[in-house]
Amino acid sequence: MDADCAKLNDESLLLKLRSGDSASFAEIYQRYWPILFRHAFRMLKNDNEAEDVVQDTFTKLWKAAPELPTDTILAAYLYTIVRNQVLNIIARSSVQASYRTDLKKFMVDGYELTDHLTRERILSKLIEDEIQNLPSRMREVFELKRKQHLSYKEIADVMEISELTVKTQMNKAITILRKKLGNHIALFFTIL
Repeated sequence: MDADCAKLNDESLLLKLRSGDSASFAEIYQRYWPILFRHAFRMLKNDNEAEDVVQDTFTKLWKAAPELPTDTILAAYLYTIVRNQVLNIIARSSVQASYRTDLKKFMVDGYELTDHLTRERILSKLIEDEIQNLPSRMREVFELKRKQHLSYKEIADVMEISELTVKTQMNKAITILRKKLGNHIALFFTIL
């Protein structure tokens, strides 16, 4: 390190730094690193993040030096960079924490929803298959009642059979489906 730079004030160091003098940069680094680190650490409570902030601050200073106005107050400039970077980290951490929380909630809710929909689809397929296996007349009565929402009288009129036959066919269909699907439903919910 240049001994002459150690004697210079901030304004003189900044003037030399504007012209690309690395010795003045090294002096500014030595002079401000501990102060800026403590400042960043006080806000972040994390050594690694505080070090990164200070390192980035000096990188920004080096890159911006040739363009800095002559009336720039070095300490204020460096503190402003540190403060802005700390605020960005805090904001990013807050957004990330919120994102992680939302993602966890979605993963749980989304899995449950997907699991529920999958079960529902499989169960619907099982029910539909068993309905298709009913004798044709019974299946027709069942579908008119459950899918078309017709009354027993309307079904009797459409099929030209008695209401008692409709009621009997409906009861038999329900009994058959309960017997056949009872085991599937119990097994279905045990496996999943």
